[in-house]
Amino acid sequence: MSFGYSNFEKAIRHSKDKRFHLVNLTTFTFTKNWCNSNSLYKIINLNNQKNKQEYYFLQNGGESAQIIGQIDWDNHILGSPDKWPENLKNTLSTLLSSKFPMFLWWGNDLVQFYNDSYRPSFGNEGKHPQAMGQKGIDCWPEIWDFIYPLITKVLTTGESVWYDDLLLPIFRNGKMEDVYWTFSYSPVRDDERQIKGVLVICNETTEKVKYSLNLKQSKEELEFAINAAEFGTFDLNPQTRRFSANERLKNWFGLKSDEEIQLTKALEAIAETDRERVIQSIEKTLDYKSGGKFDIEYTIINPITKIKTIVHALGKAWFDDNKIPYRFNGTLQDVTAHKKAAEELLKSRQLSDLTIKSMGLGLFNVDYAANSIEYSPEFSLIMSGNIKSNFTRKDFLKYVHPEDLHLRTHAIQNGIETGTFYYTPRVIWDDGSIHRIAVSAARIYNAHGKTAAFSGTIADITEQENSRLALQQAESRLERTKLEADRLFQNVTDSSPTGLWLSNTEGKLSYFNKTLIDFTGIPYEELLAGNWTSIIYEEDYKQAKQAYLQALENRTHFDVLFRAVKNSGDLVWCRAAGDPFYDTDGQYGGYAGFCMDIDEIISNRKAVTESEYKVTAMIEQSPVGICLFTGHDMKIEIANDIIVSYWGKDRSVIGQPLIEAVPELKGQPFLDILQEVYRTGETYYGHAMPADLRINGQLSTYYFEFTYTPIKDSKGEVYGIMDIAVDVTDQVMASKKLEETRQALSGAIELAELSTWILNASDNSITCSDRFKNWLGLEKNTANRNEFLELINEPYREKVTLTLDEALSHQREPFYDYEFPITNKVTGQVRIIHANAQIIYNKEGKTEFISGTAQDITKERELQQELTFKVKERTAELHAVNAELEVNNRELSQFAYIASHDLQEPVRKISVFTDMLKNNLDKNPEKVNLYIDKIMSSARRMENLIKDVLQFSRLSNIAQQFEKVDLNEVLNDILMDFDLIIEQKNAVIQMQELPVIEAIALQMSQLFGNLISNALKYTREGISPEISIRWEKLSESEISLEQLNTEYAYIQIEVQDNGIGFSQQYAEQIFNIFQRLHGNDQFSGTGIGLAMCRKILQNHNGLITAASQEGIGTTFTIIIPEIHEKNKP
Repeated sequence: MSFGYSNFEKAIRHSKDKRFHLVNLTTFTFTKNWCNSNSLYKIINLNNQKNKQEYYFLQNGGESAQIIGQIDWDNHILGSPDKWPENLKNTLSTLLSSKFPMFLWWGNDLVQFYNDSYRPSFGNEGKHPQAMGQKGIDCWPEIWDFIYPLITKVLTTGESVWYDDLLLPIFRNGKMEDVYWTFSYSPVRDDERQIKGVLVICNETTEKVKYSLNLKQSKEELEFAINAAEFGTFDLNPQTRRFSANERLKNWFGLKSDEEIQLTKALEAIAETDRERVIQSIEKTLDYKSGGKFDIEYTIINPITKIKTIVHALGKAWFDDNKIPYRFNGTLQDVTAHKKAAEELLKSRQLSDLTIKSMGLGLFNVDYAANSIEYSPEFSLIMSGNIKSNFTRKDFLKYVHPEDLHLRTHAIQNGIETGTFYYTPRVIWDDGSIHRIAVSAARIYNAHGKTAAFSGTIADITEQENSRLALQQAESRLERTKLEADRLFQNVTDSSPTGLWLSNTEGKLSYFNKTLIDFTGIPYEELLAGNWTSIIYEEDYKQAKQAYLQALENRTHFDVLFRAVKNSGDLVWCRAAGDPFYDTDGQYGGYAGFCMDIDEIISNRKAVTESEYKVTAMIEQSPVGICLFTGHDMKIEIANDIIVSYWGKDRSVIGQPLIEAVPELKGQPFLDILQEVYRTGETYYGHAMPADLRINGQLSTYYFEFTYTPIKDSKGEVYGIMDIAVDVTDQVMASKKLEETRQALSGAIELAELSTWILNASDNSITCSDRFKNWLGLEKNTANRNEFLELINEPYREKVTLTLDEALSHQREPFYDYEFPITNKVTGQVRIIHANAQIIYNKEGKTEFISGTAQDITKERELQQELTFKVKERTAELHAVNAELEVNNRELSQFAYIASHDLQEPVRKISVFTDMLKNNLDKNPEKVNLYIDKIMSSARRMENLIKDVLQFSRLSNIAQQFEKVDLNEVLNDILMDFDLIIEQKNAVIQMQELPVIEAIALQMSQLFGNLISNALKYTREGISPEISIRWEKLSESEISLEQLNTEYAYIQIEVQDNGIGFSQQYAEQIFNIFQRLHGNDQFSGTGIGLAMCRKILQNHNGLITAASQEGIGTTFTIIIPEIHEKNKP
């Protein structure tokens, strides 16, 4: 038979047999043997115990103390608690009342105890409650190999051990769990000062460790995500302008992986066109008013690899309570490919739009589902002659010529099969004119493969249609004129004095004019058959044929000189030349050329050869580069070594066209300039013009001064150009470097936010930059020196004036460095500037002018002042903390004293009187009662001491809420509590109306309760107590005298009595914990009350002092703030 827990509980509760007591309740399964409890629960026969008594060390010990009290210790290896060492019981008293997890092993068998705070570490289904009183080895078999050596070390050496976040898997909640601990093992001694136990103070840190591991994993996952996304990250300190970054960002900026990063250095890698914009965006982000958001795109140019990277930067600035940025971090993403793709897409769209617009096309899209049409303005213009809006398909169909509607129907039928539509109907515009249009469209399919729409273009082809009709008429007219042209060509060519010829596409001659027939003396048919080559002189035949065939192959100009035998038998020089010709369709048709007798020209050329030689020699010996170009192709006729070296070539280029000799000139302006000089006949002068030339295989930029002079023949026509050039690269580069230096200096000044100024010694005027002008509130950049000096604050003006006078009179070093405030003439704004200057002297050694810079350092000086204040503030806080620590150390020392003396004294008396009680138990009843009274008195004293110690220790926790406290209500409540003793002693209380302050109400009650209690306790015999309570508000000087913070308002309260008083030499000692001036036989007490008063005043940032005279009375002075520090506005 079995039944559940509830039935069992009910049976026990209603049972008349009181021998059984249920320690813990959970589900039990009962069998015929009455109860079987899985060893977690116990039914304890109370008859086996001695009289159930409450041991003092179990008081206020919670559930753990109850379990200890219910264990049958008489049958336990430790025996009855009556025989336990006092130090064991004292230790258990501390352990059980502690709110911190604590554990104790005691004796050779390491019997264990623990408190309620340790209980959760066992889990819901762990080792509790059977672990209480159990041997350590039986309770912790899974970790005994680890903890037993530690226990042994403490027991044998007396040295404590400590572990932080140590993993010790234990069995709980029905399974082995990984549990992390921070714990210490400390020795515990018995009454003979021998180490008999190990005290464990511990804290389970499993959740903290797991949180740390999860945090580490999250950080690693974040870093992985950043690396996977190829982000660069940065973290800037706005105050130092230094930042950290990941490796990717450093690579983009060309920074070393281990170098300290200055913001200014990183900014140098930003493209010059973006740099200022980025700087402004950073400064805006660091301004609290901007919201701290950072979002910008810019280009980085790696200073090492010169690789350009376009990045998208996102970041956020973080501000403190003073709206000052203390951190600025974010990410950079490489968007180079995205930006280039977007640019290409934009170019493509622009090109598409331009193409459509240039072609005059109209666009439309018809949505089948909505039966609607979208169209461009050009569409309606082509359809109707006007731009219309909100037209439907039917509206536009009305414009189609009725006779051409069948074309649309046919196009739709054809489009059903092919998916495309095309037809060319006529439309009738609003003005009645008729136009021909071309409609071209295609289907658009949805995701299901069904037709969703069709879109396309229309074009006005009226002109093309008219042109087509006109072309048909022109072709018939052309056919008629072609015959007339052939006859005209024959007549024109036959009348030419030069031999003319034509060839077909294969190079075979197909026509000769009459002049060429007469020159050769060969019949026309034989010339067509190829016999014309028979007249060429044998030595020149191969060269002439090769030149012709090469031109034929490349379809280029052909020009050759050869000797030929005329019809008369004379051997003469001839020149044959020709060019490819093309028909109206651009199709290659063959060659057209001429052949002429130039024998007389050759003879004349010999006469000028000698003259040309002299000119050539002069050119070769010239100290500058000279060359002569001839013809439209700028053939290099003459060139000296200097100009050839400029080109980076050798003399093999002579005879070549310039574009072939120096191909890198293509795309540069020189060829166009030469053609312009050749066309106009006007000389061109070039000054320091750059030219990209390949010298020794390296393409570099050089600079030249040059002239292109046209050379004209006897008819005044240009046939060549003389080029005279000088390399001025070194001069230009030096000039550029000087300009770059000037610009870099200007940029550095601007980047550093410096202003510049110059004092002219000749007229005593000062010229300044715009920034300096704005600082001073001047209207112009130049003004008299005195006008500037008036804007410098005294007493700095006199120092600056003296310094400038000394500089102008040559009485000081050539450098000037000074800080001083200036005032804006218009706004009155004051700035602190740091001015630097250098004195510039003329040839005579006199001061010509003073040139300098100025920097606004107002913020830096304000930050220094703020930092100085913060340092003072933190120093004061540190002194306060140190003072508090010193007090706590004294209190701790005093607590150790009470633990070793005051608490042991009652225990000693109880032990002594117990022994005496045993010896007189049956002998002297009166002494028995006396001894029992003394034992109870000692126990009550120890109890009061413990209660007062606990109450004093709680004062260290000031987590209670500060609130408005009416001190009148506090005093009234206290006086009501003491009304009986006040009446008995006939006491007189005089009290002013007290103020309302911000304080902890309970502690105020404790403070005045102790003072009133002492005033009523320490009274003179036969004299009624008189207590006076008065207050006043302290002045600022009085607060300063007490070395308190003058920013707060303080009140002073005095509590005066006419009691026994004490010597003033004990005025400080009485506030120490457990310090008493009288024994218990005179006045009862623990010596903690006044220590509590001082602790309460410390919690409230206040003071308490005492002034007293023996036999006259005592005055306690309290100084306390009206408003608590945290609530101060």
